[in-house]
Amino acid sequence: MSSKNLEFDIIYEKLFSLVNELKNDGIDVKIKMEKESGFLGIYTSNFNMLGSAKNGLKDILELSYTTAEHHPYWNMLYNASEIINTILGSWDVDFNDDQIKEMVWRNNEIRYNLTKLESDNIK
Repeated sequence: MSSKNLEFDIIYEKLFSLVNELKNDGIDVKIKMEKESGFLGIYTSNFNMLGSAKNGLKDILELSYTTAEHHPYWNMLYNASEIINTILGSWDVDFNDDQIKEMVWRNNEIRYNLTKLESDNIK
């Protein structure tokens, strides 16, 4: 077992003990673990899927903002995550005209980059 896996397991066990203590105190919490990525999350009773999606999108947006523009997938990641950001931000309301126009523009950017990648792969 690698030292990273051992660290993860130790942290998970300690968190699991804490979660059990909190549950014994009447506080509803859950742990989400993704060992491959090294992620451990704690969710309260206020957890909902929309909030979780918005939270996960923050990481994707951060990656898209910090990825060098010379990376071949940067533009697609950036525009796709911005479209998703608009969708999640307007989940309970209708889109306005500007949002629709922006998403169409971003979709065209994605389509253009996919076409460019496709033609580069054919060469």
